[in-house]
Amino acid sequence: MSIYSISCPDVGCYTNFQCDPEFLNKVVAVAFIKKTAGFTITDQSASVLKTDFLELFASGDGYIVFNTSGEKPKPDTATTAGRGMQTTKALAKTHTLNYTDMQGIIKENILWYNNILSASQNYDFYYFTPSRVWDASGNYVTIIGDPVIGADLNTYQMAEVSVTWVSKANPLPFAMDTDTFLEGLYWIIGSTTPADETWNWVLDSCSVKTSTITADLNVNIAGVTETFSVSVISGDTLGDVTIDAVSGVLTLTPANDGTMVFVIQATNVTGCVIGQQEVTAVISNCD
Repeated sequence: MSIYSISCPDVGCYTNFQCDPEFLNKVVAVAFIKKTAGFTITDQSASVLKTDFLELFASGDGYIVFNTSGEKPKPDTATTAGRGMQTTKALAKTHTLNYTDMQGIIKENILWYNNILSASQNYDFYYFTPSRVWDASGNYVTIIGDPVIGADLNTYQMAEVSVTWVSKANPLPFAMDTDTFLEGLYWIIGSTTPADETWNWVLDSCSVKTSTITADLNVNIAGVTETFSVSVISGDTLGDVTIDAVSGVLTLTPANDGTMVFVIQATNVTGCVIGQQEVTAVISNCD
């Protein structure tokens, strides 16, 4: 092959529109997806993309921080001396995205940011603006999340998070159903006994109450709707409440008259998708 047959890469076609596209700039959520999940965006529809990300979240293959506040990164492009008629030649870009996480000062979330700092190379990064998701996957990111406690009584504690990566290309935007996506993913707790749906149980003569707890995701995601465990996370001394984490069978054994309030919690296998339901039991005639 002659060296004179080598040509420059085709730059493709630039598309002109009669009006400016409206891309709102606020970063409203971010996602860290395990590279081993093998996930890629292939121009799925906006609704399918939403379900894809929530499925990765439910299965433990990704972490999503909903309802953040940040701005799209402005890349810092490195340059070197140009060749031929070029004055300078563009090299790789350093992208830095900063966002605030209002839940980032919770102990569990501080621990999460501490842990992901050393494992960030194992995750692909995506960020969301209104009606868009930006694909920064394929790069190695550095994630730094630090809690910030101000000296002002009128401000919130939060985490200031910085995500940095180096790439020659800018992230590409894809249509995304962010409105319903920002509702998050959670379990809706119910019961197999229709009368229990009021969650106000009246127990006479200290009778033992049993019920089978059910849980459904607020978004229909195939394959994970049955993957949940349930527990009782709070209660009082009027009786004993036990629940089988796998079968969901709850047993309430009252000991005294009164009103007993306890909370049932459902989680997925990773403990990241949570749903809670408060139950009131009115107990009488225990003497």
